[in-house]
Amino acid sequence: MEVCHTSNPALILIPDISGFTKYIATSEIRHSQEKIALLLESILENNILNFKVSEIEGDAILFYSYEFPYSATEIINQCQLMFDKFHQRIDEFKRSKCMCESCQNLYNLSLKFVLHFGQLGSVMVKDYCKLFGKDLIIAHRLLKNKISSNEYILFTENFSNQFPLIGTHLDNHTELVNDIFNLEDIGDIGITYFDLKALSLKNRQGTTC
Repeated sequence: MEVCHTSNPALILIPDISGFTKYIATSEIRHSQEKIALLLESILENNILNFKVSEIEGDAILFYSYEFPYSATEIINQCQLMFDKFHQRIDEFKRSKCMCESCQNLYNLSLKFVLHFGQLGSVMVKDYCKLFGKDLIIAHRLLKNKISSNEYILFTENFSNQFPLIGTHLDNHTELVNDIFNLEDIGDIGITYFDLKALSLKNRQGTTC
């Protein structure tokens, strides 16, 4: 059992549904809440590295781990598996041929990932032990960025230092992009990202009947 008020090095993974706000704003609530729950379940069901779940945040899941027996390749493969299963679930909805606005708007949704490594603390709020710290803020703030794609894996420099991308199948990928984001009150954060759009199109074409 984890003890609250501790501080430990931690791997942070946040899969976040792209297009969520527009989807909720334009969809009937009964169907939309059911479909979003099933999409989030598709992510949780494929957590093969057994990351701990801190919170389900409406359009995102906050995963973390205080243990790091994984390579960068394994973590990337974990993200890609979640991504694949997310889109497979959307394709299942498509085959149901429901024409309601909530179901039709699902095809505008996708998934992006932020991976960060840093120090996580925790704090008791009533009976709840909540994760806490600057690195948690960094990971969440990076979900709102200037990347034009809505389907990507973003690695912070801290993550890449802990889990080197050299030697992974992304190492020689021409779409691997390095950048620096300036976060207000925090400063510059070095990042690398990989656009998943081509993979998304391949998966959709391979699974659509």
